[in-house]
Amino acid sequence: MKSIMKKTICAVLLISAAVLACSRNIFNGDSADNRIRPVFDKDGYWKTPDFRVKLTPDGKISYYGSNSLYGAYLAGRVAHLRYDLDNAAEYYKIVLDKDTKNPEITRYIYVILTSLGNLNDAAAYAQKEIDNSKEVSLAPMIVAIKDFNDADYAKVRQDIEPLNNQDAYRTIINPMIEAWSYAGEKNEQKAIAAFDKMDKANQMTTLALFHKGMIYDYLGNKQKAAECFSKIIKEQPQEVTFRVLDIITNFYVRSGDRTMAQQISGRYNDNSTLSILLTEINRKIDAANTQSPAIIDTPQKGLAEALFNIGTLFRISNHNPEFAQLYIASASFLNPDYDIAKIALANILEENGLYKEANRLYAQIQKNSGSYFIAQLKIIENLNTLKDYGAAEKLLRTLLKDYPNNTQLLSNLADIERELNKPDEAIKLYQQALETQKHPDGNSWLIYYTLGASYQKIKKFDKTEECLTKALELSNRNPNVLNYLGYFYLINDKNIDEAVQMIIDANKQYAYDDHIFDSLGWVFFRLGQYDKAVFYLEQASDMNPANAVISDHLGDAYWFIGRKNEAVFQWQHALALKEDAEEIDRQAVQKKIDEGRVENKILTLHNPEVIKELNALNVGDDKTAAK
Repeated sequence: MKSIMKKTICAVLLISAAVLACSRNIFNGDSADNRIRPVFDKDGYWKTPDFRVKLTPDGKISYYGSNSLYGAYLAGRVAHLRYDLDNAAEYYKIVLDKDTKNPEITRYIYVILTSLGNLNDAAAYAQKEIDNSKEVSLAPMIVAIKDFNDADYAKVRQDIEPLNNQDAYRTIINPMIEAWSYAGEKNEQKAIAAFDKMDKANQMTTLALFHKGMIYDYLGNKQKAAECFSKIIKEQPQEVTFRVLDIITNFYVRSGDRTMAQQISGRYNDNSTLSILLTEINRKIDAANTQSPAIIDTPQKGLAEALFNIGTLFRISNHNPEFAQLYIASASFLNPDYDIAKIALANILEENGLYKEANRLYAQIQKNSGSYFIAQLKIIENLNTLKDYGAAEKLLRTLLKDYPNNTQLLSNLADIERELNKPDEAIKLYQQALETQKHPDGNSWLIYYTLGASYQKIKKFDKTEECLTKALELSNRNPNVLNYLGYFYLINDKNIDEAVQMIIDANKQYAYDDHIFDSLGWVFFRLGQYDKAVFYLEQASDMNPANAVISDHLGDAYWFIGRKNEAVFQWQHALALKEDAEEIDRQAVQKKIDEGRVENKILTLHNPEVIKELNALNVGDDKTAAK
């Protein structure tokens, strides 16, 4: 399924140009202090006469601002730059208490509070800007959302009127707000007429059709709602997201046409990546009846859908994630049970490296929600990112009690056991994951790939080759598998011509990849062509200076071309690095450092086509031919 906003490039540009132009500097400011970045001393402090921060070893930051205006402002700016929005808002409030009409700080506060979902407080600051400033940007929108939540629909339309002089609001945002405000007043004619003001781009037409259908449904006009939803399914099936599918199938079941709901859901069952979500939709179809409530049963929930759609526009444009968070948080404010909005907000936090904060949002999603499983997977993913493997393992084992024999959970748990250097346990879990599949498919290759890597750790090389070969077949010669299997053959002096061809083919697909460049460098090293080896290994090291294997290989190549001091440095570096540290023979590396001696068993290629392709690679000015 593809996003309902998949092709909305024009709409994105329209919103970005108009809204961001009027909202210039709300998030980042244009004053000199925008260049402030905290630089901490050896004790973990960054200080000014009025303000200091303390950075703790676990990455947390504490702010200590004096009661001076400047101290509080500095604390707010540093917190803001670090995306610590709660602290930023509190310090900005201190500034505003002393400088009551400061328009920049007023905007900072109401935008931050809105992004945090606190629209009630945000609206008060937005109203202050409207009252005190001739130039207003988002303030009317914030006030309107708060009034909408209070069901003051007539005032909502007054609130947004000043924004109609901007194309993005006039042709996309305001019409949807007007439509749902009239729906709140049970005025079907004016609600539907509001969509006539919307941009007539094809994707906007689909969006309008979806919201028309929901409004007709809310107002009890089932026939018109069915016409809208049917048109989307027939004419724009590629625009149907999980959320759209959920709402439309819910409509047909409530309308007494369960068969239609099942047929619609069945169209998307070939998408195995959404199998859990589709299972949840099918469960809902089976459980619902004509007396079941609509998913969108209030105007507030309807506008929440619209604001979420707008936030999604900003997200896919990758132009202003702060605006995406603002609109999606507003959607969550209007519909506190909107789990998809919570997931989107958590994703934004993840993009800013705030994994613990994201997990707090995921944890709010209840077990009876269709988004629960995805939320739990995301929590596990973030725990892995934080290297909290123990917590991730515990959560996975708990989930497996509710979702026994789930391929993805078993595979994820196996990945963790592999990270914890428990290859035997990982192998059992990977095998169990494969047993849950009646027939291996294109998504099975990654399990075979990691299973092969696990067998290599316990030196069962026949099994390693068997699994990697299967992964290569199922993945349609994925470049990562090509490179891994080719390198496996190379280091085991097996199938050398085939190994080199695999690595060359991997490089053709991924022209600039550190692991593939390392493999190419090692090919030339094993062939005794050390200048060429250095050419690729230096590039691999530049791409990934934290990898122990690459540093070890580069040290070997340096030694053979006479750069022996640099060789020793690279070997010492390899011993200090953590990435792939288990892949190097630490005793052998130390021996090279102590004795200053490297051995290389030169290999020979026999296939003229492989030699030709290898010679055709770009290796700078070196024209040495493969032997």
